[in-house]
Amino acid sequence: MTSTVASTVFERVPIGAADLKANSQRMFRKGLLISAGIHLAIIGIYMLTQIWHPPDEAAYTGRVIKMQTLPPPPPLSSAPPPPVIPINQEIVKPTIGTPVPVPDAQAPEQTIMTQQELSQALSPVGLGTAGKDSLVIASDELPGEGEFVYYEDEPVPVTQVTPKYPEMARDAQVQGRVVLHVLVGKDGRVKNVKVIRSVKMLDEAAVAAIKQWVFKPALSNNKPVAVWVEVPMDFHF
Repeated sequence: MTSTVASTVFERVPIGAADLKANSQRMFRKGLLISAGIHLAIIGIYMLTQIWHPPDEAAYTGRVIKMQTLPPPPPLSSAPPPPVIPINQEIVKPTIGTPVPVPDAQAPEQTIMTQQELSQALSPVGLGTAGKDSLVIASDELPGEGEFVYYEDEPVPVTQVTPKYPEMARDAQVQGRVVLHVLVGKDGRVKNVKVIRSVKMLDEAAVAAIKQWVFKPALSNNKPVAVWVEVPMDFHF
């Protein structure tokens, strides 16, 4: 039984243990050599740095550029002004238009027109003599029939012509009232006539008479305006 246990112990010994022990000494010597080599390299580098020095910067003999601050340029206004050439000429004072004082008794009295008097003097057409009769006739703008026109004073007939009674209407004993729609312009003249109430055989005589009438035109803000008005014409024996 003893021989069996001994054989079992020897069988459990790993194979190669003797080789590992033999190689351990060789690996130690190799590591020692590598470590010594590293230390020698470090010592050699240190000694080289102590012996070799880089060239001094002061020994550089290249071209050196010196920086200098230039003074500011002179101002443009420092140029001397051009010489002044004197002109020996006498200045003659004007004598025309010099006011001469005149005593109040000798000064002529002048009347200055007002703005209203000036506008009346320059107006192309005037009706009447004073107040609302003094009018300025502007450009003739005629309103259409039925168009509203504001005015304060309605037209007033100044010249009226009596219509001539037609002989044929008299013989036929035709009588009555003709109503006319009359457009009175800004100058007081009749500009247009429409018959709004007709009597046969009397219309033409009424229209012919009304065209000869002259009115004082309607006034709006003291200015003449053209308006439509109704004018009746009576025909009786």
